[in-house]
Amino acid sequence: MEQEKRKIIIYEIEHWRRSKLLPEHYCDFLLNLYDAASTERDGRVSGLSKSAIAGSDWKSWLIGCVFAAVIAFVVFHFNSFRLPLQIMSVVAIVGLCYGVGFWYSRRTPFIGYGLVGAGSVALLGAGFYLLRANGLDEPPLLLAYVAFCSFVWIFVGLAARMGLFHYCGWCGLMLVYAYLLHERTRLDWIGAELSWLPLCVIFAWLGWLLHRASKQVGAVLLLVGFTLWWMPELYGMYAGVTDGLLLQLLFLGKLAVAGSVLFGLRKKWSEWVF
Repeated sequence: MEQEKRKIIIYEIEHWRRSKLLPEHYCDFLLNLYDAASTERDGRVSGLSKSAIAGSDWKSWLIGCVFAAVIAFVVFHFNSFRLPLQIMSVVAIVGLCYGVGFWYSRRTPFIGYGLVGAGSVALLGAGFYLLRANGLDEPPLLLAYVAFCSFVWIFVGLAARMGLFHYCGWCGLMLVYAYLLHERTRLDWIGAELSWLPLCVIFAWLGWLLHRASKQVGAVLLLVGFTLWWMPELYGMYAGVTDGLLLQLLFLGKLAVAGSVLFGLRKKWSEWVF
């Protein structure tokens, strides 16, 4: 087989592996079949290969350096900008990171995740900085901004098919919900369980419904439901509403229930998630 055709086939097989279009052991079999010269295998880390770095041209490196220099310039002179220019700078940097990250998300996941992660950190950190610098750091406003960032991360995770950011968005909303519970109510351990466990059931049910349409979305919702399963105990530790001995008993009981359910349904959820 010609070298160029073999490289194209290998690239497609690795794309199938990253996109989970085929089980991983099938992809390994196909790679061993078509990539007979194992010494020529191109080492990859999350889609970033040695040959891509070694064979990159000076234009790519120049663009990367210019991009980093522009961001550094904005960061160094950020305080001297007026508020509208500060907001525009943050929007431009976050939008650029998200846009380029989306473009790289399938071709080179390592770069895609890095850029989207940088944009997400910039969105949260710069927003907090602007609110505090302008005397708007009251808890309701900060909480509302965390909720806004969480919805952005959920949208980004769904649009770019990046499950990590989808999950982080829901975790942000969990923290907002926990803060509101702590500030607005006085719960005992029963109230804490009733405040979180129905959400656990809802998310697990939604994940089960959606897993046929999108395995990734279903897996994320399942993970959110699994996280919510432990939130009453975490909330009890944070708010101090649950006695230490009772907290340990609840944790052990939930661990036994979760382990039994996961073991009993292991054939279903393993195919669903993986």
